[in-house]
Amino acid sequence: MTASGSRPFGPRLSRRAMLGGMAMAGAGVALQPLRTLAAAASTQADYPNAVTAPSGSTSTDVVVIGAGFAGLSAARRLRAKGLGVVVLEARDRVGGRTRNQDLAANGYPGRVVEMGGQFVGPLPDEPATASLPNQAVYNPQDRILALAREVGVGTFKTYNNGNYVNFVQGQAVPYSSSTRIPPDPSSANAGLALGLLNQMAAQVPADAPWTAQNAAKLDGETVESWMRRVLVPQGQDPESPTNHLVTLALQAVLSVEPREISMLQLLFYIASAGSLDNLIDTADGAQDSRFIGGSQEIAIRVANDLGSGLVLNAPVRRITQGNGTVTASGDGFSVSAKHAVVALPPALAGRIVYEPSLASLGGYLRDQLTQRWFMASILKVNVLYPRPFWRDAGLAGQVTSDSGAVRATFDNTPYPDDQSSNVQPGAILGFIEADEARTWQTRSRQERYQQVISDLANYFGPQALQPLGGINGYYEALWNLEPFSAGGPVGHPMSGALTEYGTALRAPVGLVHWAGTETAVRWNGYMDGAVESGYRAADEVVKALSGVSPAVQPAAAAPAESALPNTGAVAVGGASSVAAGAALAAGRAIARATRTR
Repeated sequence: MTASGSRPFGPRLSRRAMLGGMAMAGAGVALQPLRTLAAAASTQADYPNAVTAPSGSTSTDVVVIGAGFAGLSAARRLRAKGLGVVVLEARDRVGGRTRNQDLAANGYPGRVVEMGGQFVGPLPDEPATASLPNQAVYNPQDRILALAREVGVGTFKTYNNGNYVNFVQGQAVPYSSSTRIPPDPSSANAGLALGLLNQMAAQVPADAPWTAQNAAKLDGETVESWMRRVLVPQGQDPESPTNHLVTLALQAVLSVEPREISMLQLLFYIASAGSLDNLIDTADGAQDSRFIGGSQEIAIRVANDLGSGLVLNAPVRRITQGNGTVTASGDGFSVSAKHAVVALPPALAGRIVYEPSLASLGGYLRDQLTQRWFMASILKVNVLYPRPFWRDAGLAGQVTSDSGAVRATFDNTPYPDDQSSNVQPGAILGFIEADEARTWQTRSRQERYQQVISDLANYFGPQALQPLGGINGYYEALWNLEPFSAGGPVGHPMSGALTEYGTALRAPVGLVHWAGTETAVRWNGYMDGAVESGYRAADEVVKALSGVSPAVQPAAAAPAESALPNTGAVAVGGASSVAAGAALAAGRAIARATRTR
């Protein structure tokens, strides 16, 4: 099958049949009822040549499982090499962990807010910045930006004017974003942690973190135990007044609690972004900009180029290898190819049945790895208002909080935004993460709505209790309950898994190659990392088809154990002086902990 081959399966659903099946669109993402239908209809129409009712069998050069940014990037590169590609997507849409929500039902057709990953930055033309001297690392998200340019999607700046708000011990305290110092009891430890984590992460190879000095020890210590050992005073709970900003940084960037991941995973994640400053900053950081039309628009345009090579509503249940062929099959359909790219998080890739087993093909580490990479926990909400009233008070819409369900917010006013307080409509996005996500996913939508607007009222005043149309102006995405995401925004290894199984993250098993942002070396967990992983997997396939064996990461010998400078040794004695200086320079950085997704 060529890159522009004929339709691989049965005829497409008619428009009426498509509409009839859209009650399931976004199931598990829990978009507000009655809006899901309209949003899904406009989205699916963007790739009218896609196969939506797969049946029968076909063959091609490469089969790609997953139409998120990783799978679509792999398919795009493979097609550019003249190879035939079929992309199988379990959902009725593309974009993976990105999803646009059209606001037509609120009176703003064509305007969108993003229910998944959305931010991009630093931009290539922006300087590297850091709160502490000599810690700036230039690491732009250039691959997702290049892909967006190729398909004609531009960017605009995240609203970042005015004061931030730190809500602590029941009080909302505005503070100047120019000083970047939150008035918080945990600012000193935030500054201390920022400096130490950047310093430690700089010594972790992002392409092979398991080779770092003391890798086994770092992978055996949770972030919580490190906090109790190093932060001042020692032994404090992660949510204590002196520690909560550090905990919030972890929750907001990685959607986990400090007890859930190892220090090695945290340091690797920071290293893949260049620095913790890059991860948590808005201007010149990971939250610098947004995509015009929403981030999912990029995926939709890439998918549109695939034509009938895109197959929706096609969950892959089984991958079979034999006689130089790999076959991906599901309920009533199958695609045979010379190679396969599985572009899914490890936890979801592990749900597929492999025949013969991965272990029997030498991929026993990969099989074990999928049992130890868990999805983080996140709910994302957007609340619409007639206008962004918080701008009247000189607020940027960005909040950090020590309590509530929503503990980090952004001004998410849809494009076009003239940066005034009179633009219509206004929007605030909020993240509910880790333990809070697991708690609130069990409540009703009405209960979540009431809690969210109550939290926003604490931060922005009583006007936050009056969304546009009441509950009809409240949107939520319950990523933990979405069956083809099972959480988000990224999967993490449990403690000890990175050193034991990390070499299997990217190593092909037979004719199967692995992609997904969890496999990325740069900007792991982000759209940029997903694009990187897709390109890398595609290049592996091209080399394999040309007779060149892809490079497989060897199991590294255990490095000599030696103390990393300025880690635990700083724990008590020098902490006060280090923390004081760091807090004055950078206490706000972790306070502004946030994330792209």
